[in-house]
Amino acid sequence: MHSRIARIRAFTLVELLVVIGIIALLISILLPALNKARREANKTAVLASLHQLGIAVAAYEVEFRGRHPTDLADLNEDDRSFDGMAMLCAMYKLPPKLLINPNTTDSVATKTNSKGWPILADINGIEITLTSPATIDASNIHQVNFHCSFEYDHEFKRSGSRTKPRVYMGDRADYFNGRSFSANWDHKGMCLLWTDQHAEFATSKALREQNDPNIYHHNQYYDDQGHYPGEGGAESNDGVSVTPNTCDTHLRFFSEDEDDALLPNP
Repeated sequence: MHSRIARIRAFTLVELLVVIGIIALLISILLPALNKARREANKTAVLASLHQLGIAVAAYEVEFRGRHPTDLADLNEDDRSFDGMAMLCAMYKLPPKLLINPNTTDSVATKTNSKGWPILADINGIEITLTSPATIDASNIHQVNFHCSFEYDHEFKRSGSRTKPRVYMGDRADYFNGRSFSANWDHKGMCLLWTDQHAEFATSKALREQNDPNIYHHNQYYDDQGHYPGEGGAESNDGVSVTPNTCDTHLRFFSEDEDDALLPNP
């Protein structure tokens, strides 16, 4: 009796191509949903981080008569502001990871300076300080390594109600492309922290609640001498114009002059 050798049936090329096509179709359907879920998770994480930073700021306000953390004096209050967040982390032993938006390429600070503060920005490994380099402009902004994804407003307001909740921290502007509106969420919105320490995602470039057409620029209706228009007093965005009650939010990372030059596009 002759034994029969069973033949093993293999897939044909057409069948393999059909299977591959089905898999590709499923991936194309599921990938956007997965990316959206990841983005929403990142957004939730950022809002939670901002809220934790806000709790630390509230503790600082109790110690320092309502002021926001800063190492800037009245004489240089318009200088680079990010040191205030570094000081806050050092004072309350906050992990530098809180300052990172996972939706960016920013890296967590791993080094501290002579004050024991985390280094939140450097160029070629050299810390950016209040005096070095002399200026941050178009010639060196693309060399900056950011270890902080947020911008900050430490100043007392010159106009508007100081008791009204206003934005004072949030996603960093798009310095690399000269756009003041944050690029962290495809220019669709930004995560912001308010003075009552709640964090929320704002979809408008303007903050209607405080009549602020651009949170990355000064929007004083009157100047320091009481004359109209002040800096940005005539600015309008998303149908919102500056009014005498504008709370004058100005989120920034570098100095006021540097930010105004680097971010000409609202």
